[in-house]
Amino acid sequence: MDSVKYAIVFLPLFLLYLLLKGGAMAVGGLYRLTYSILTLHAGQSDQLLAVQHAKRIIVIGSPGSGKTFLAKRLSLWTHLPYISLDDLYWGPEWQQSTDQQFHKQLGEVLQREEWIIEGNYHERYFTERLQRSDTIIVMDVSTIEAISGVITRSLNRFLFSKELPIGLEREAVRIWDISPRFIRFVLGFRRRVRPKIWPLILQYGDKRNLIILKSKYRSYPWTSPDRPLSP
Repeated sequence: MDSVKYAIVFLPLFLLYLLLKGGAMAVGGLYRLTYSILTLHAGQSDQLLAVQHAKRIIVIGSPGSGKTFLAKRLSLWTHLPYISLDDLYWGPEWQQSTDQQFHKQLGEVLQREEWIIEGNYHERYFTERLQRSDTIIVMDVSTIEAISGVITRSLNRFLFSKELPIGLEREAVRIWDISPRFIRFVLGFRRRVRPKIWPLILQYGDKRNLIILKSKYRSYPWTSPDRPLSP
């Protein structure tokens, strides 16, 4: 009986995951194909060149915008250390750090000469991150795209125990991490959070390499598995 109940829950979620994941892969493949065919993409080439020579990159955007995937791929490509603010804020077994612990760890990271820092936490050392960075990448995606990304990530965790925070046991983990409060945050990100961080982004972006991606799919040509890594 338990297996039947589990199948009733598992199957619809698995089908939803296939739909979202398949759609994302199709759109991403289309972007890669278009990028490889068209020759008029000098703007993106200039951005890639800037990223390749960057030393301190911050990647920010709404939850579900694809910033984690982009930051990890850029870390492989550029050999810059990848730093997740979620991993700093959430300790072992996903226990929340104190503000003092978080600020101490983040302050130590900011003093390093090379890194890719991914995450928002706009109320914690946001200005300092902008000041120390030489490249700012903003995943300025639509709310629909962000929500679909959040759902896909949560389904990955719930169905396959993948994309889990560091410190969580991966064996037989089933975690559905979408709460009503978190959904409200994602839905209100462009209306509430974006106006707070955008003036600072533009202020510091004027003196740094500022790259604004209106869709996570626009980063797919950058993150292609066959892209050669830096020597």
